[in-house]
Amino acid sequence: MGRFKNEKFANFKRCAILDAAVKEFTEKGIEKASMRAIAAAAGMTTGAIYTLFEGKEDIYAALLHQSLARLNSHVEERTAAAQTPEQAVEASVMAFFDYYIDRLFEVQLGMHSFSGLKHSSLGHDRDEQLNSALTETLDIMGRAIADLSKDLGANEVKAERDAIFSCLMGTLSLAHTGRAESIETNPQIIMKTHLKGLVARLA
Repeated sequence: MGRFKNEKFANFKRCAILDAAVKEFTEKGIEKASMRAIAAAAGMTTGAIYTLFEGKEDIYAALLHQSLARLNSHVEERTAAAQTPEQAVEASVMAFFDYYIDRLFEVQLGMHSFSGLKHSSLGHDRDEQLNSALTETLDIMGRAIADLSKDLGANEVKAERDAIFSCLMGTLSLAHTGRAESIETNPQIIMKTHLKGLVARLA
C-alpha cells in the first residue's frame, strides 16, 4: 500500500510539473524557460523537479512522448472504424490532421520549433524513442496504403507514407501561421484535395 501511495504521489507531481512546463515553454520557449518558474507554478521546489526530470530537455521529451501517444491512439481509433480501404487511408490521414489542427503547442513540440531547443540536445537514445513513437503512427497510414494498393512494394508504400506526412506538416504549418489565408485557401481544402488525388491514384 505504501509503495502504491508513493507511486501515485510521484505521478501527481510529474503531471503538475508537465502542466506547468506547457505554460512556461509556450510563453518563453526552451532557452528562456526557467526550472525555478516551472517549480513555482507546480507548487514545489526546484530540487523536487530534479528527482523526476534531468532538466528542461527531459521535460520537453516527456511532453512530446505524451503527445505522440495521444496522437497514435486517435489515429488508430479513427482508422479502425473505417469500412473500406479507401476510407481507411482517408481516416488515417485526416485523423492526424484533425488531432493537430487545434493543438498549436503539440505541433510545435513535434517540429522542435521552440526557441532555444536544438534537436541534438534531446540525446540520441531519447531522440530514437521519440522517432519510433512517431513512426508507429505513420505506419498506421502505411498499412492503410498497402491495403488499398496491394501492388506497391514496401519502399513505395514508405515513400507514399512519407509524402503524406510532409504534406500534413506543411499544411499544419500554413494553418498555424495563418499563411493559408494569404493564398486564399484553408488547410482543410489543401488536405482533402491532396487526399482525393492520392486515393484515386492508389485505387
